[in-house]
Order: sequence, then structure tokens, then C-alpha cells
Amino acid sequence: MSLLWLCSMPALAGGYFYSDAGIVATGRGGAWVAGADTQFAQYYNPAGLIRVERPTVNVGWSGVQQNVGFRRLRPGADPAEPDAFYDEAVNQASPFSVPQIGFATPLTPDIALAVGFYSPFAPSSLYEEEGPQRYTIKDTLIYQFSVGPSIAVRPHPMLTLGLGLQWKYLQVGQTVDVTVNGDDAQLGDIAVEARVVDLFTPNINAGLLFEPIDQVSVGLAVQPSTQFQARGPASLDFTDSFVDVLLNESQYTDEDVALNLQLPWVVRAGVAVRPVERLEIEAAVVWQDWSSLADISIEEIDITVDSDSIALPPDQRQVDEEIVLPAGLRDTVSWRLGAEVQLEDWLELRAGGFYENAALTPQEVSVALVDTDKVQLGGGGSLYLLGQRLRLDASAAVLLFDNLQIRDSTVSQIDAGVIDGVVPLVVGNGDLRSNGWVVGLQAQWAFGAQETTP
Repeated sequence: MSLLWLCSMPALAGGYFYSDAGIVATGRGGAWVAGADTQFAQYYNPAGLIRVERPTVNVGWSGVQQNVGFRRLRPGADPAEPDAFYDEAVNQASPFSVPQIGFATPLTPDIALAVGFYSPFAPSSLYEEEGPQRYTIKDTLIYQFSVGPSIAVRPHPMLTLGLGLQWKYLQVGQTVDVTVNGDDAQLGDIAVEARVVDLFTPNINAGLLFEPIDQVSVGLAVQPSTQFQARGPASLDFTDSFVDVLLNESQYTDEDVALNLQLPWVVRAGVAVRPVERLEIEAAVVWQDWSSLADISIEEIDITVDSDSIALPPDQRQVDEEIVLPAGLRDTVSWRLGAEVQLEDWLELRAGGFYENAALTPQEVSVALVDTDKVQLGGGGSLYLLGQRLRLDASAAVLLFDNLQIRDSTVSQIDAGVIDGVVPLVVGNGDLRSNGWVVGLQAQWAFGAQETTP
């Protein structure tokens, strides 16, 4: 008997960000690299801060939801047979809230500064405790944000450079069942849970704007890879399993394990054109090198199980001090198109969308990480009130994922290693559907008098 499997966490792989952040950017389908012009340029392209004309404070909120339904195919069943599928497992998590806040100001005509809090979107999931999806996920929470200053400097009328310093935070929580005997039965299940946090990891991002003529802007931004080490408790729960009666305790916890997770490089590029006054159209592309995430490691594990009923050799009481989980992801590329038009001095409308390929093949997709090819379509607008001092932004978008009929899945139960010779069941076959939405609201207040063009 062996317990060298603790903290197998299959959903902490890459490709987990649902959509880029930002209320204005959401309305433009994420095509906001060359056209970024508020404090939230810190996220997309810090060089865009040079367009901030007055000291401004903004406060915003976004809500994000991913709807998932999975009808798991029973092992060995013919999909055409009655009762071939388990009851559908449905994501019951409430919409995830993402705040944003920041301040931006010009220092000189050629220098601008911003300080802000911003986060990409990664929705939560919550499923029935003993649902048929329990071998891939029971619940999950992934939350990552950045805080810090950014600066934009224009050394030449055609060129602006931007740089941001980032304090990054990562929180990850997940529960999943592993199997003792390879059966599809709760009696053979053991719950594994981990809740880890990285309070501070530094990083930077950089960008530039090249504007050869008034009608054209070219933007480029780069975010280096981020290496997180998140720490926190991990536990085993043997309650109601047949192993429970053999052990001295039902639950074992290590209060301080370390999860090492690397997020990818992100490169953004965009071209914005203004063919007529008050109309801007941008085409953009975003590349993320998820394939560089070779594995996820969990270190400093210190859990020993004890039993007075059976004799456990010392090497089988102790969980491995380090677990390495292969990631096996692919790079993603997102193609984006967005536009905005100012209909009146007080009203601006925008719309856009993107297509992005999946970081996983359909055979690797599971309820734990529903990352298929996807399309986002969105729109929004801005109201300018009180002499242009108050700006109110709103946006909404829908995300459409591929519906999959998976019959050759590579997703299996996680073997607890308690019994030799166990063959884990394939649990990823079935019919999977997913869609989602993002909504956002933002208020921005500008101080001082607005500059007027002679």
C-alpha cells in the first residue's frame, strides 16, 4: 500500500483565464492594445497612459460566469443506449466578482503616471459533492490580481514607451476525489483539498505606441512569465471510504505545502485606425505560451497516516515530499476586432469580439478546465456628464465554447496508490456544453479643467 499521490490538482494548468479584464476592453472584444486610453491601459499597454489628459480616479466592478453542463458517459456504455449517461453535472457557482480601482494623471505633456488594481477573469466552479464529475473537480477558485504603478514616456512625437511594476497575488483552491480501488463508487473515494495563496510575486509589463500619423496607432505590449509559489493547507479526507475504518483518523492535514505554478509570457499587438473623425477600429492579436508550463510541482508535503489495524511500513505511511504534475498545454492565440464611435459629445458606443484556440485538445478537456476553442462577442458604451468630468462605462459580453461529444478522453481517475494493480477509470467521456458572460460597470472622475483645442 502506498500514499504517494497527495494534492493531485489537475485543474491548475494553463489556459484557465476566462477572458481579459477591463470594462472598456470587454466592450471592444479585447482589441484595446493600440487604442488604450484610460488607467486600465496598465493591463493592456502601459504606453496608452500618455493619452490621459487630466488626473482621474476610476472605480469599477465586473461579474463573470461560466455555465457548464457535463453528462458523463458510464464506463463501457453505448451512448445510444437508455441510461448510458449519468445525470448532468452543472456548475452551481455564483458569478465571480472582480473589482478594479486606480488613479492616472499626466505629469507633463510627455509623461503620464498611473497606480491601480486590476485582474483577469477566471470564474469559480461548484458541483454536487458526490456528482459524477467528482473525480475531476468538486469545487475550484482561482483568483489573480496585480497592483502597482505604471509610467508612460513620449521621447518622440511618434513614439511612446510604457513600463509597469506589478505586485502579483494568486489564490488557488480546489477539491477533488481520488480513487482507492478504481471503482466508480463513493466507498472507494478519498477527498483531496488544497487552499494556497501567494501574497506577493513581483513582475513587470512593458509596451509601446507608434503613431506615424494621426489616423494610425500601432501598439505592442509584453508581459513576462510569472513564477508563483503559493502556500497553504492541504488535506486528505477518508470519511465514508472503506479505508477509513483501517486508519486512526479520518482526516489528515498539512498546514503548509508549496504549489509552484508558472504563468506564461503574454504578447499583445494591435493596429488602430481612425478613417473618419470620432471612429476608431482596432485589430489585435494576443499570444500566450502555455506550452512553456512543463509541469506543476507541489513541495514540502508533510503528512503521515497511521493505523493500529494494519501494519504500514514507514515508507508507506509518509506521503511524498514532492509531487510533480505534467501540464501538457498548447500555446493560445486570440484574434480580436473592435470599434468605437462617439455619436455625441456625451455618448460613445463600442462593440467587438475575439476568437481564441484552446490550450487543450478535446480529449484532454474535463469539467475541471473547460478550455475549448471559444468566441467572445461584446458591446458597451460611455456617458460623459457634468462637463466631461464624470464618465460612466458599461459593457457586456457573451462567451461561446465548443460543445463536445467526447468519446476518446484521456482524463482518468487519480489513483490513490493504496492498492497495487488498480486501473483508474476513464471519466472524461461524455457530452459537454459551456457558455458564459461578462458584465462590467465603471465610474471615472476627472479633476481640473479639460484642455480645449484652439
